[in-house]
Amino acid sequence: MPKTIEPAVDWTCTQCEVKVSWMAEVERPELPATWVREDDELYCLTCRRDRAGDAAVAGLGEASMAERHKAESRARIDFEMKRSPERQDARIAQSCHTSVKAVKLARVRLGLQSRLPS
Repeated sequence: MPKTIEPAVDWTCTQCEVKVSWMAEVERPELPATWVREDDELYCLTCRRDRAGDAAVAGLGEASMAERHKAESRARIDFEMKRSPERQDARIAQSCHTSVKAVKLARVRLGLQSRLPS
């Protein structure tokens, strides 16, 4: 009897519409590793960072462009630091498009110095 191949399963980010899929023969997770489901919507890691920044800016009300940028950057770093505090500061800075100094300051502010990578 011929082997039946299941169709590939894929996920689409609600915000950016990026697609992730696994071949049918591969064991598939419930969701890709860095994705989350919130209120029946799927979000990739990049959009999760963006949403953290957007939420910070939305909470500012009237603010200068510089204040908005600072709040957004800080929220993205905080999100990433809380998500994976054991990652190297340089990698967090790269993923958040910021400086290593800003990440080091966030690590201290969040009390995560003890979670430094070895």
